[in-house]
Amino acid sequence: MLTGWYPPFKYGRSLNDDERQSHLAYDKPQNFSPDDAVGMTRLNSTYVEFVDRTFKVKGMAATLLSFVFCEFFFLFFIYMAGFLMGMDDDVWGSILGLVVLAVPLVGFPFFVWHIHLRKDLFQYTYYPIRFNRRTRKVHFFRHNGPGGVVTVPWGDANVYFHVGHGGQNKHLRDLRCHLLDPNRQVLQTFTVGHFWPHENYVREEWELIRRYMEQGPEHCYDDERDRVITLSLKDTLHNCWMFVCMLMGTTLFPLRFNLLFPVYGALALSRWLTFQSCRKPVFPADIEAECAIAPDDPYQLPEPSFMAEFAEDRAIYKRAEERFRSRQHWK
Repeated sequence: MLTGWYPPFKYGRSLNDDERQSHLAYDKPQNFSPDDAVGMTRLNSTYVEFVDRTFKVKGMAATLLSFVFCEFFFLFFIYMAGFLMGMDDDVWGSILGLVVLAVPLVGFPFFVWHIHLRKDLFQYTYYPIRFNRRTRKVHFFRHNGPGGVVTVPWGDANVYFHVGHGGQNKHLRDLRCHLLDPNRQVLQTFTVGHFWPHENYVREEWELIRRYMEQGPEHCYDDERDRVITLSLKDTLHNCWMFVCMLMGTTLFPLRFNLLFPVYGALALSRWLTFQSCRKPVFPADIEAECAIAPDDPYQLPEPSFMAEFAEDRAIYKRAEERFRSRQHWK
């Protein structure tokens, strides 16, 4: 789930057997109907853009639990400090006890910050990956400063896309890209879109990108009702709530306003607060100039103001139900 943060991606190595077997070739169509797997944020005649896998976990359970545990440690320290200071007959023992308690009080939050929170808080709201079909370039965003965007040519054999798997949760799959050196050693690794429990989601996503880059926006969908953006990047509390509802799944959806409201509400608030601490990604001016969109672009899709806004259209909702049912046999 948090692969890339921990465990971190490994560099300076050769491709392993799994990566070679799950290679996604530019010229090889996937036997799946294209779908953005809820990872696409923009599509037009010039480029299509996706978030990376960290967007799905931003401010979610790991962040919320980190805050809860840190709060618990702090309150426990306050309680024990009061108890020890009340031991008037052993002042030095009380002081020693406070020092001993201070070690986990400082150590645990530092550990949580180093492992997780520093990668989630005060960073970027998302890390976009942009595929420009006109210039035949792929732009991987890292940060707003100089050299903060890695640009590679689409179709290059050393830009190696494949189906990746999770480090902690081995069954999870994502669309992953290794940048290789001339000796086929891994230099850098990026992810595109979200992680999913089945590789077919990734293959649908790759087929959308592959068709867009190879055939154009007019040929990248099998059904016109699929031509819609579901994911919203708005950092509003409402949008965070809607994202949590989507992530928790359809089975628990009826319980969101009653039994499970504390869970949904806490996750939505945690995600919203995390976004408030972050800044938005900005591509350099030269890349934005290359990615200019015509005012009358017939293939530019509207961007939703909240998650699944366009599913309010009955035809789009019905199509989403059809796709959902067709995927059940994957399990």
